[in-house]
Amino acid sequence: MRVVFMGTSSFAVRVLTELVGDGELEILGVVTRPDRRAGRGLRPVSPPVCCEAKRLGLPVWQPERVNRPDFVEFLRSLRCDVIVVAAYGQILKKDLLSLPPLGCINVHASLLPQYRGPDPIRWALLNGEEVTGVTIMLMDEGVDTGPILAQKSLPVLPKDTYASLTEKLGTLGGKLLREVLPAWKEGRITPCPQEGEPSYAPVVEKEKARINWESPAWYIVRQVRAFFPSPGAYTFFAGKRLKILEAFWEENNGTPCPPGTIHRIEKEKGIVVCAGEGLVVIRRLQPEGRRVMSSWEFVCGYRLSVGQRMGEEVR
Repeated sequence: MRVVFMGTSSFAVRVLTELVGDGELEILGVVTRPDRRAGRGLRPVSPPVCCEAKRLGLPVWQPERVNRPDFVEFLRSLRCDVIVVAAYGQILKKDLLSLPPLGCINVHASLLPQYRGPDPIRWALLNGEEVTGVTIMLMDEGVDTGPILAQKSLPVLPKDTYASLTEKLGTLGGKLLREVLPAWKEGRITPCPQEGEPSYAPVVEKEKARINWESPAWYIVRQVRAFFPSPGAYTFFAGKRLKILEAFWEENNGTPCPPGTIHRIEKEKGIVVCAGEGLVVIRRLQPEGRRVMSSWEFVCGYRLSVGQRMGEEVR
């Protein structure tokens, strides 16, 4: 089966890696987003899929607009059987969707119709979902509205982060796709319309990564997990940004204190901070302009003490 792959993110990398391992598939090349300038030096940075495709020795195409007529004609010339899409980032229009004989098949990181849109993994973590999964879908002109070819669920573990769940779901999606493609080609799958009330997962604004210490501790820990490793849930301490990279929460059965106040400092456990409800125990963090460190390293280096406050930005 001749396959063109479209994807951009780390999720798509895992799907692509699984497909490349299937000897029955011929990956003709990879379509991904153009390089973008980023960082202090504003140097061009390639999407994760671009880097992986080049490592695998696959041709890479990076059109600014994938639906541009000349690029659609180029894809037509490849005579692919199917186009596989995973977290690509552009909506495909009718001319492109109707191009391959077996259609365009999307690997989506949720159990559709839950979390239609570009950021399903982050929203699942922020909303405290205990189960998520992947959907293999035949694409139509809507946003994640096409009929379902297959689904598979996955438990969300208490320690799962955006990074770990992206890797798990990408691998799961790639493995499921390897089962679906030959069955779809042979006519052994009947597409099923999506059923149930849809929910949506727009791109999460970066401002949602800022910790409000008046929130419940359990929600703050969800933020830490949902924004790890990038951009990182953050607060302010002594007027500088402080990323919280690992944390858990516990009930506050002791003396209540104002949200954001350091309640206890324990060498083995971490920095314990009061929230609007409960306590947040910080295990790993990264001060602005510094390396990632354990909470105890931060305590020793910055001379933290009980009663100091987090969250106050000095302008």
